[in-house]
Amino acid sequence: MHHYILTKKLVVYMFKNNDNAFMTQSGYTLIELMIAVAIIGILATIATTGYYFQIRKTQLITIYQELNNFRMPYQMLIDESATSASFSVTGLNMSAHSKYCRFSVLPPIGDGHAPSAITCHIQNLNYLQNELITLSVTADRKWQCKASDGIPKMYLPSDCK
Repeated sequence: MHHYILTKKLVVYMFKNNDNAFMTQSGYTLIELMIAVAIIGILATIATTGYYFQIRKTQLITIYQELNNFRMPYQMLIDESATSASFSVTGLNMSAHSKYCRFSVLPPIGDGHAPSAITCHIQNLNYLQNELITLSVTADRKWQCKASDGIPKMYLPSDCK
């Protein structure tokens, strides 16, 4: 009989501990998990937006650099008083196309300035359809970059704003 009492006390003790075990279990609630997922979603949205901003800015900087490759040959033709026929993409010995541009070249006007000397007709960028970036030469031989109004200024290189 003594053995039975010990066993009964032991069983009662085990049940009490099991009840307490359910009360003290650790883990995350559904609300906590939903908040964590929402925070991760917000951070992912911010990161994606920043990524696309940098990609677009880099693409326009690449276009500007490609346009600048035309400056030296164009300036040399002006210095040599070349004929109007020389002022073309082939006359400058440059490629007419690149990944993002279809180039066009216009000769300078009589006093050496060219309002639209070299133009990039932007292609292969779905967010910039039918847009242009142009390099112009002033009469005092300074180069200026101009972009069409459809290109957001935040993506442009500082020389084109």
